[in-house]
Amino acid sequence: MNAVHAPITAPPEKTELDHRLERVRELMAERNLDYYVSFDPVNVYYMTNFANYVHERPFLLIIGKQGAPTMLAPLLELTHVKMRARCDLEYVTYYEFPAPEGENWYDIYPTLFAENSRVGIESAMPVGIARRTPGDVTMTDVIDEARVIKSEYEIGRTTHACSIVDLGHAMVLEICKPGLPEGTIYSAVSGTMTKKVFEDIPNANFFITKTAAFVWPPTIGHDPHHFPSLATPMEDGGPHVSIVAAQVDGYGVELERTFFLGEVPEHARKPFDVMFRARAKAYEMLRPGQDLAEIDATVRRVIVDAGYEDSILHRTGHGFGITGHEAPYLAIGENRLLEAGMTVSIEPGIYREGEGGYRHSDTVLITEDGYVCLTNAPETLEELILAV
Repeated sequence: MNAVHAPITAPPEKTELDHRLERVRELMAERNLDYYVSFDPVNVYYMTNFANYVHERPFLLIIGKQGAPTMLAPLLELTHVKMRARCDLEYVTYYEFPAPEGENWYDIYPTLFAENSRVGIESAMPVGIARRTPGDVTMTDVIDEARVIKSEYEIGRTTHACSIVDLGHAMVLEICKPGLPEGTIYSAVSGTMTKKVFEDIPNANFFITKTAAFVWPPTIGHDPHHFPSLATPMEDGGPHVSIVAAQVDGYGVELERTFFLGEVPEHARKPFDVMFRARAKAYEMLRPGQDLAEIDATVRRVIVDAGYEDSILHRTGHGFGITGHEAPYLAIGENRLLEAGMTVSIEPGIYREGEGGYRHSDTVLITEDGYVCLTNAPETLEELILAV
């Protein structure tokens, strides 16, 4: 299925962030929490539009049941937070770390809570901060849960990000030739994508803008997380597996294809066909109410029945949002149903040492009656035999 979703490049309005805060507070109420504390820079960004990186000076976002959340931040970063944040915040600062006794972040942090409060913290919270959190502390991923269903604004941002990887992937297929070094692909394609991002979003945040383009030639394609050397050459035939991914001012997407240079080795035709059929089976099941674990089990069955059980290394897909890997997961063991507004990858794979890998991946939006594929690239074997 395909449909047009208008791309959005503007930062979120305050109303968008207010809606996220309202949803987080609904989840807090369900868990009977008085406060929720976020340390994870991803979640802080989601709630405020301010992105940071982890170092010895922590940022802590403290959300109460009402009023503006409190941002505990190093004084050095106060103007930075205020420049990027687009929601109401109360600011509390500490001067430096380390600091004189009584002036460290951990001296100030406990004073920001009412006594005898129920406080939720993320599972990603560092132990050192968790142990200094006062009250009756519960580990629960409230913000992560709020992120699973995307707003119309987030869908627009994801649609724009997909246009960036569409551009990059088309370039991969245009320039890829036997003997071409991996580094040439990476530098040319990533550079083109990054340039386009900053043309479209001049004030994009460098902290949360990344682009990448690699191709796994058949020699290493059986190991999908074996990142190649920049000197790795492309090879005659295939399969080659492209990986074009981006985080575009905070919104993660990917587009991947299995393709061939000049010819298709005979041994590659069957596994490509099985991967293609497994992918089609996944798409058949994409609609609200479908069990994510059942989708993965059904897709795996296509591959197993074709004789490639030992060639399965990973799940059928994962979620996208403000990162390139997040909930929900199309995986055995995931206790969740598909809902409209989720964005996921569809990427069942087959990996055979001595032959290579076989995988397509797209960024897909679940709609009220099915799905929309937000990325666009050639799909069939015939389309993916490139002239050399």
